[in-house]
Amino acid sequence: MKIFERHNGNYEVSLGKLARATPKQTFATPAQAMNKRMKYGADWRDADICTNGAWYSASFNEVGGSIFGTRGEFNPLIDNAEQAVKAMRAGEFYLEGVLINGNPASKVLADIAEQDAKKPIYQRRVIDLGQTNTYEVPTDCFADDDTILFLAESKKRARDYGLFLRNKAGILQSKVYMQPIVGKDKSRGFWLYRLGEGYRSDFNCYNGDLNGDLGSVFGVREGAEGTQKISGAKVRAPSLSEILKYSKLFVPQAARADFERGLREKYKKQ
Repeated sequence: MKIFERHNGNYEVSLGKLARATPKQTFATPAQAMNKRMKYGADWRDADICTNGAWYSASFNEVGGSIFGTRGEFNPLIDNAEQAVKAMRAGEFYLEGVLINGNPASKVLADIAEQDAKKPIYQRRVIDLGQTNTYEVPTDCFADDDTILFLAESKKRARDYGLFLRNKAGILQSKVYMQPIVGKDKSRGFWLYRLGEGYRSDFNCYNGDLNGDLGSVFGVREGAEGTQKISGAKVRAPSLSEILKYSKLFVPQAARADFERGLREKYKKQ
């Protein structure tokens, strides 16, 4: 099974923590986040990946007056996290002088988008979204939206995630936020909002707050199933949601918020 671990801090700090993590972890993709959220089903309110937003490995960039979405492989922010954080304290992280695999980032993104233009959207490494502005998408139409389909990496996953939001979380539509076109090539991060009140699992494709210390990323590693064999029998450790549900019988209401916060922190460190 895939184990998710949250790393807190600005974009540079949180990615640094992910890089130093042992055992080795990879930067979680938006598609992995969708899978993990759906696995929680009706218990999503007890899941950290559902109740708190985070940056994921995609990025969205202005190149030549168009918006280009990228997977982590071609995300210019990852290898330039320090410069991006510094730049965003004052404004934008512009792509002038930024390289990807030794070549100008803007040219690489345009070239890969052109190479992949005939592939299905969910298989593209870079996608040219034109001059797309912020818009809303009904959650039963996610598989028909180019941006969400690109992030989901699968038409089925896009459809299933939208129906999960609609049927399990009561979210009838989500907003896709796009950055403004300013006439100069730049890069911004991708942030997937939490479920629930306020930003109801909106897709933040315009995130220019990489310098924010309250940010975070998720690292993903392979882990054992939550069972072990004792005398031929399997013993399953209780889930966080099960513990929280059972504890309501014994923890006073006045202390519940602090208790749940502390318990979630302990689970993160396991």
